[in-house]
Amino acid sequence: MNSNISVALMYYGYPSHISEMSEYLRDIMNGRDPPKWLIDENIRKLEMIGGETPSIRVVNNIRDKLESRLDLKVHLLTKHYKPNIKDAAGIVEEGTIVEVPLFPIYSKQIFDSYYIPFENSLRGRKFVRIENIGFHPYIINYYRKIIEKYDNFLLFSSHSLPVRGYDPYPKLLVDNMKIISPGREYMWFYHSQGPFGGKWIGPDMDYIISKLVQKGIKEIVDVPIGFLYEHIEVLYDLDIMFKEKLLSNGIAYERIKPVSDRDETIDAISQLILEKLDRV
Repeated sequence: MNSNISVALMYYGYPSHISEMSEYLRDIMNGRDPPKWLIDENIRKLEMIGGETPSIRVVNNIRDKLESRLDLKVHLLTKHYKPNIKDAAGIVEEGTIVEVPLFPIYSKQIFDSYYIPFENSLRGRKFVRIENIGFHPYIINYYRKIIEKYDNFLLFSSHSLPVRGYDPYPKLLVDNMKIISPGREYMWFYHSQGPFGGKWIGPDMDYIISKLVQKGIKEIVDVPIGFLYEHIEVLYDLDIMFKEKLLSNGIAYERIKPVSDRDETIDAISQLILEKLDRV
């Protein structure tokens, strides 16, 4: 094991128990106390998906598998939970760190919110950034093989972002869809728009449902390419809220599982890391 190189896996974070929901939301709101309705809403969503999110288990599995595969120390850090990227100086000792935000498609807005506080906490170190995991052939082939089994109309989905200047994210998502589904008809939308932040990128959930109704489509299969693994934005926002809206409009809903902690994910991330380290 190279003792001077490590990997920092970064993800959004989520409380492991509802008793921590207020603290978690306070961190998201930059230290301001979250309103009671927001706490109650998040607890209600968590309870509706079974009381817990699989994301904590999945990211820990990814960490453990990568550590074994690469023979490197792999740190698991969150943006809004524990351990936090802002506390990296007390956690990460190595001189060269490979940064891997656990998002399949690059967004300047999202990735800078991880890179900047992490790198500021570790000034003087060497950083290697990994981006666009979702374009790796292992990930592309995972989705292609599953999509081939469906005749349903394809609907790609991804998390929305506040509109804040140019971000390559929307274009990269479209490029990713084209590679995954050559020759297929499809549409796409953004979901999980937050209650704050002004205007968010679209088309949104309600707009896309209206277009499906106009086209007379009666069944869809959703491909959540904006996520590596399932968490509340997939299990509640898509599988409960979106599904209910579709059914009320006479449209049947199915969803493809994200690649998650399968071998394709570990193989893709490992290969991207080793290729980058070869050039350092």
